[in-house]
Amino acid sequence: MWYVVFTGAAAILFAALYLHLRRSMRLAARHISGLLSEPHTNRRIHFQTPDKQLEALLIEVNRIIAARQEDRIAYGRKEQELRREISSMTHDLRTPLTSILGYIELIKEEQVTAEETKRYLDIVERRSNALRSLINGLYDLSRIEARDYPIQLKQVDLQLLLKRAMADFYPEMKDAAFDVVLNLSEGAVPVIADEEIVMRIYMNVLQNVLKHGCRSLHLFQGEKDGSIVTVISNVAASFREEALPHLFERSYTSDPARTGNHSGLGLAVVKGLMEQMGYRVHAEYEAPIFTICLNWTKGEEKD
Repeated sequence: MWYVVFTGAAAILFAALYLHLRRSMRLAARHISGLLSEPHTNRRIHFQTPDKQLEALLIEVNRIIAARQEDRIAYGRKEQELRREISSMTHDLRTPLTSILGYIELIKEEQVTAEETKRYLDIVERRSNALRSLINGLYDLSRIEARDYPIQLKQVDLQLLLKRAMADFYPEMKDAAFDVVLNLSEGAVPVIADEEIVMRIYMNVLQNVLKHGCRSLHLFQGEKDGSIVTVISNVAASFREEALPHLFERSYTSDPARTGNHSGLGLAVVKGLMEQMGYRVHAEYEAPIFTICLNWTKGEEKD
């Protein structure tokens, strides 16, 4: 008698649990179907079930939904960044091109004197060189980001290369009335790097100083805290400190009006090339001094 009662009660209990589980599964399926039909939803599945396996499944589904939401947000940010970069590059390409075409139209006018023609041609040449530099920068940066930039590592002397770069820029520094102070350690400073790339890095950084700096330039190169560093400091009174975290972004410009040749490609290329050789670069600002620090390891093979 008691056996029959117990068996019947157990059957009723299992039937109730089974029906509740089926109901929970139908409800969960309805929730999941609803969420899948709303790809941009932030909702989650929230209901209790006595079945631990079903509960674990729903927790995992919520994790997948959260991951999908994060991917969607990241994709949206990348899409927005891409649109901003395209707009930035379009402006940077259009500005010198518009200027070139404008001066060509002036040269074609009959009343233009020979002296004016020469002056206009000089301007066209400078604008053309700036445009070529920008296009080369875009091409180089795309190759760097695709890991397609050729690198030939060997031991090079940073002192020799920095002196060579400074010699190339000396006439422009002199014309701009820069007070240049060199603080270089004695003897060679060997590191494992690509000679042409190191020169490109120095030239880009010095070009940045000419564009944005004023009055003074201080260069230090030597050992500091067990590493070889190149520290380039200059007065930059108009620099905005909130711009510091964005300096090495490819689309960044420190000129909000974008009225000059202030593309952020130069420093973006510097960062990409340094990292591709296994080194680091960072910037600091303590008003009114702006500093770029190239951090090299000593001349030993890297993995």
